[in-house]
Amino acid sequence: MPKGSTTRWNFRVLLGQGILLDVSQTLSSPRLVLPFLYISFGAPAIFAGLLIPIVQLARMIGQIVSAPFISAAEICKWYMSLGILTATTALIVVALTADTAEDAKHFVVLTVIFLSVAAIIGLGQGLSRLAFQNMLGYVVPRKLRRNLLFSQTGISGLLAIILAWASQKFYLGAAGEEAEEHLALLWAGIAVAVLSGFLSMLVRESAVAEKKVRPATGKEKKSILATLREGINHVKQVDWFRQFIIARILFLSIELAMPFYAIIAAQEHEKTEDALGSFVIATSLGLMIGGFFWQRLSPWPLRRIMGLGGIIAFVAAMIALFSHEVDPSERSLWLYYVFFLIALADQGVASTRKIYVATLASAETRPYYIAVSDTLVGAAAVLFAFFLGALAHFQHALWPILVLAGLNALAALYAMRLKPIPADAD
Repeated sequence: MPKGSTTRWNFRVLLGQGILLDVSQTLSSPRLVLPFLYISFGAPAIFAGLLIPIVQLARMIGQIVSAPFISAAEICKWYMSLGILTATTALIVVALTADTAEDAKHFVVLTVIFLSVAAIIGLGQGLSRLAFQNMLGYVVPRKLRRNLLFSQTGISGLLAIILAWASQKFYLGAAGEEAEEHLALLWAGIAVAVLSGFLSMLVRESAVAEKKVRPATGKEKKSILATLREGINHVKQVDWFRQFIIARILFLSIELAMPFYAIIAAQEHEKTEDALGSFVIATSLGLMIGGFFWQRLSPWPLRRIMGLGGIIAFVAAMIALFSHEVDPSERSLWLYYVFFLIALADQGVASTRKIYVATLASAETRPYYIAVSDTLVGAAAVLFAFFLGALAHFQHALWPILVLAGLNALAALYAMRLKPIPADAD
């Protein structure tokens, strides 16, 4: 098959698969939907902040375990599909057990269910994301990577808005129960995720697999600990990778922000009709507009895009803090702005960091760099989120937001120190 035809086919398949996956992760978001449900069912806030770190910790385990296999594999799409469907299975568990957990009103039951599901989601995401990012380095030409990532998030935002609105109208019209509306978002996300998992199987990867640098035959496979030690040595020796790790730790202030905004939203608006669906729509709107916004900025150096993402997240945190100074009846309006902006910021930073590693790392080291960076950052995220969760539980939910605001600004400044990549000079 001609090279051009294969490239166009793979671009379209990955675009469609990515759109569906982004829609699923918006409608059943571990950052917004799961924390909101967790708090609204009466569980303590101190554990709500751990949902995302547990996802990240499990994600890093999945990546570090699968890195040797994906690095040696000629075909990665099966790993990507398996990871997506594994995470989807965990969401089905939440949807099927939510009513029981709500009736029990026992925080132990809720905590076990939600944290276990978060771990399974993380394992699935770790496998699928590592396979995708590794595939991105040889299936999609470099000049098309930015268009792929930014376009899929923009389109997925529009589709997520439509599905979230439709689920609200259908369930509220039929049952009139807010809890049913919340679960409708989960079921919609599950259905779309299944489609994404099967669509990813259509990538024509074998036509370009010969471009990969295959490991030497007879070479011993590294153990997980050996891989991690090797990666830590790279952090010490490779300047650009060390700076990237520091930047990623600082940008946890964006990755971990959504659950703490969700805590505020659930505490104040859990009984408000359409509340969760409206916050999901605001997040989706941020993704939709962000897709076109970040794509227009794609000629910028990646480090500048990351820096702008930090500034936008800082503005979102300041709005959240300001919202508690206004009339309680108007607070939900300001929270819509917050969810919109944090989704916009997170999208820009997440997409550019994928491109950054995919471009600077070689085909042979790319899976290890991705896995090791997620491992180190995931470990830091667990400690950081537990600290923020303790602040929210024992003090007030606004305290974590104040800490995040300061780190947002620091991350924006540090991003400008990252090594420029060849694409930035094009």
